[in-house]
Amino acid sequence: MKLQTTYTINAIISLLPTENGGRKNSIYNNFKPNFSFHTKRIYCGEIKLNNKEELKPGESAEVIIRLLPARTIPKNLTINDSFIISEGAKVIGTGVIKELMKQEKEYQELVNA
Repeated sequence: MKLQTTYTINAIISLLPTENGGRKNSIYNNFKPNFSFHTKRIYCGEIKLNNKEELKPGESAEVIIRLLPARTIPKNLTINDSFIISEGAKVIGTGVIKELMKQEKEYQELVNA
C-alpha cells in the first residue's frame, strides 16, 4: 500500500480583468483551471466559490480549491504562499493560500501480472 496525498486549500483569488488579458466570462462552482505554485509545474484542481454564485473578471473572492493528487505537489506549501491560476498557457488570475489541509489516503497500485 502507498499513500496518496490530496490538498484542499482555502484561498483568496483575484481574476484578471478582461482588458488586462483575463477571461471574458465569469467562473462558477466546479471551475477546473490549472494552478502553479512556487514551481514550474502545473497542477489541476477545482474551485468552489464561497457564498457566491459567480466570480466575474476583475473580482476577488474566498474559495476552496481541491487539487488532484500528484506526487510532485510541493510538500512545503504554506499559508500566505501565492499562486497563479491559468487556462492552458493563459494566466487568468492569482491567489493566496489562507488555510491548507492535507489528507493522506492509502491506495493500492494495480500491477499487471
